[in-house]
Amino acid sequence: MASFQKRDAISCAQFFLNRAEECDISERYAFECYLEAAIVFGRAAIHRLPKDWKKHPDWNDWFDKLKTNDAVKFFRSERDWILKEGPPKLGQIISLSPNKRKAKELYYFETPAKPASEIVRDHLESICHIIEDGKAKFSSSSAT
Repeated sequence: MASFQKRDAISCAQFFLNRAEECDISERYAFECYLEAAIVFGRAAIHRLPKDWKKHPDWNDWFDKLKTNDAVKFFRSERDWILKEGPPKLGQIISLSPNKRKAKELYYFETPAKPASEIVRDHLESICHIIEDGKAKFSSSSAT
C-alpha cells in the first residue's frame, strides 16, 4: 500500500486496521473498535482530498465518477451506518477451534470466506489509488 504522511486520514485508517489485525481471539471488542475506526478514517480520506484540487477544471467530472467506485460506496455506507445507527453489520463465526488465533478470523461482511479486515484492506488500497490518481492529475497541473 502506498505510504502517506502521518496523520493523513488514510494513514490513520491503515494504523487502525493494522491494530485490528493484531488482536488475538480474546480481544474481539478491541478488534471491532479498531475496524470501525479504520472505516471512519477510510471515508475521511475522500472528504480530505485537497481543497485546491477543486479549482481544477476537470475536478467535477473526476469527483463525480468516484460516486460509483465500490470502495467509495463501501466507506460511505459503512461510515454512515457507524455514525448514525450503530456498529457495522458484521457476521461473526463462533469457533472453539484452536486453529483460530486472531480476532480477524472471526468477522466477515458478506461471507465467512473473506474476513472483514481483508474487505476493508482491499477498499483502502482502492482509496490509496484514487488519492494517487488525484495527486497525479491535479497536483502537477495548475488550475485554470
